[in-house]
Amino acid sequence: MPRVAPIVRSTRYEHAINTLVAKRSEISGLIRFKGADLVDQLQHIDAVLLILGYKGDPSLIVPLRRTPSRFRKGELYRLILKHEAEGSASNRETATRIVLARGWDAALVKPLVNNIKTAKGWRHRREKRENLLSRKTALQIG
Repeated sequence: MPRVAPIVRSTRYEHAINTLVAKRSEISGLIRFKGADLVDQLQHIDAVLLILGYKGDPSLIVPLRRTPSRFRKGELYRLILKHEAEGSASNRETATRIVLARGWDAALVKPLVNNIKTAKGWRHRREKRENLLSRKTALQIG
């Protein structure tokens, strides 16, 4: 969910307002970061927000900046496991191997190292949560 300005919202049409805030954030991000010609749509969304009782200035809603993903879901972690099984000792070495295998520019190694750290952290936290849940259910059963 996109970040929004800390403004008190109305509760009467809260669902519609939240959806419009998210859409405004997305469109303003496209305008600001991609140069899209969507200013008219932004004005219409602002008008509808004010009609529905949005309390605050719609221009304070933070634009959404989406970064394109280089990998499909789960693909990065599968590549990490593959290269670590082949003897990759560090995250930097794993990132270098992935960049070379894909034929990408060497400048992508550093951002990919951060992606690898994030992917490993997510996986570690997920496995830890699953282990705790399995222990809890085992104690309840036994």
